[in-house]
Amino acid sequence: MKHKDSYEIVENGDEESPNESVSYITKVLEWNDAEEAIVIEHSTHIHHLMLDDRVGEYVNKCCDGCMLPVSASFYYCTQCDFFFHKVFAELLKVKHVWHHLFRPPLVLTSNELFQCVACGYFSNAFAYKCEECESCTCLRCIIALTPCARTCLGHKHPLFFYPEYKGQCVACGCDCNGLFRCKDCDFSLGHDCFSLPITSQHKNVQHLCSLAYSDDNTYSESHFLHPFIKLRSIFELPEEVHEHPLTVVTKIYYYPNCDKC
Repeated sequence: MKHKDSYEIVENGDEESPNESVSYITKVLEWNDAEEAIVIEHSTHIHHLMLDDRVGEYVNKCCDGCMLPVSASFYYCTQCDFFFHKVFAELLKVKHVWHHLFRPPLVLTSNELFQCVACGYFSNAFAYKCEECESCTCLRCIIALTPCARTCLGHKHPLFFYPEYKGQCVACGCDCNGLFRCKDCDFSLGHDCFSLPITSQHKNVQHLCSLAYSDDNTYSESHFLHPFIKLRSIFELPEEVHEHPLTVVTKIYYYPNCDKC
């Protein structure tokens, strides 16, 4: 309660703003016996979306909301290559978050290149954006920073985020301000490492690679430079950098090395 910028007093606590209680699901076309919406219209996509949980049949597909491989329940389009985790399809259009220091709530946006203020990754997936300062937070960080106990690959105890804790991340060894900490043992993860995708594609491997928890994993070349940018996205760079537009593609073994790194 000492951080006055992290909360505000709501005078009419029983009344909700209509904009804050509305999700991006514009219409439910079909329900199942468990009262789940299995066919929906979503305001971010022109076609109908169908609910599915057969993750094993879509191992090479990524969610357009977070750019991570599809997992758990998800919606997909039968007419084009669009996938969306169920938890993201049900998000509200407007959201208040404790870690944003400005008064205005954040608004859900999509198809806009941004750098997440929490994890620092570049992405053009979905994000919550402040209309006053124009900063964006990716959906992965919105979920990670929602107050709750978090599980982590390679650690058996739940982790909690401590925004004021300063220490060393056990994954990368860097000193961090704000860490995911274990209450039962001396285990800390920085926000960047906590947000790493569990699976990823490497240019020399046919199948997806899984994130490993190991002290001797130092092969940095196995990581993508920008893993959360959608494939086939086209970007215009300043003329002094390159005169032609660039298309984001999957790097394979015979492609040249990056001119930057």
